Amino acid sequence: AARVVTAERGAYRADQFHRDGNWLAHYHGTGPEIWDASHGAVDAFVDFIGSGGTYAGVSKALKERNPLIKCFIVEPEGAATAAGETVIQPEHPIQGGGYAMPDLAFLTNAPVDGYLQVSGDEARETTRLLARSEGIFGGFSSGANVAAALRLLKGDQSGKTIAVVVCDSGLKYLSTDLWS
Repeated sequence: AARVVTAERGAYRADQFHRDGNWLAHYHGTGPEIWDASHGAVDAFVDFIGSGGTYAGVSKALKERNPLIKCFIVEPEGAATAAGETVIQPEHPIQGGGYAMPDLAFLTNAPVDGYLQVSGDEARETTRLLARSEGIFGGFSSGANVAAALRLLKGDQSGKTIAVVVCDSGLKYLSTDLWS
């Protein structure tokens, strides 16, 4: 329906779920930026998936530079469709992803070393911790990314360098329970 309306009105629709410009921007931009900023010292990458574009682009770019880098998809507890789980909590509180869409096109050929699930409470608490401790004013998905990275650092990635993306500002969540 959205494509029909766009065509009828002669409009442009970004359609981040299907246009290759999404993942390619991260393949040519974000991934190399992470590699360069870390001087190639990245051991793992985690990303809370929305459209899958950031994950697909960054993971491909990093794996081309070092195939030993571990790349993990992060999803909300109860809505981990990329991990092949049944959706039992479609109304999870982590905004910006976890749409329970099993057919995210960009993930088809993306390298995946594992899946992590983060609860709404973990995402909220970590987002607030980022603001208090680091001065990083992110949103729900940023908190989910960092929560997943912290979990890995407490496990088999202890002492490693894990890259995350702080992909949204906390400004758009001021009226939500994230900042209450």
